[in-house]
Amino acid sequence: MTLVFIFRIIMALGALSFLLSAWLKFLKGEQSQTFFKLVTSNIIWLSIAAFSLFPNATHKISQQLGFGESLNTFIFIGFVVVFVILFKVINILERIERNVSEIVRKEALSKLTEK
Repeated sequence: MTLVFIFRIIMALGALSFLLSAWLKFLKGEQSQTFFKLVTSNIIWLSIAAFSLFPNATHKISQQLGFGESLNTFIFIGFVVVFVILFKVINILERIERNVSEIVRKEALSKLTEK
């Protein structure tokens, strides 16, 4: 076994463990795991597992999509992943902003009723 093969197996196992974790959170009904998060996790981690186990598939996919080289496909997939992550971060920030606004309103109303 070569070092590259071992690294590919470790990458695939890591991706599958993250995928299993996402499914367990969803099946337990945790609030932090929405259906959108589950679908996004499935797409990302299954892609990582597939590309780590079948690296030649990236070349075939990139040729079919017209990108030419495998590296371009990885860059494109990286941009997609970054955009998904940014979308999730924006959603988290909006939720935090709503929570802070609600806390400030409740605090202001409680101080108003005390006087």
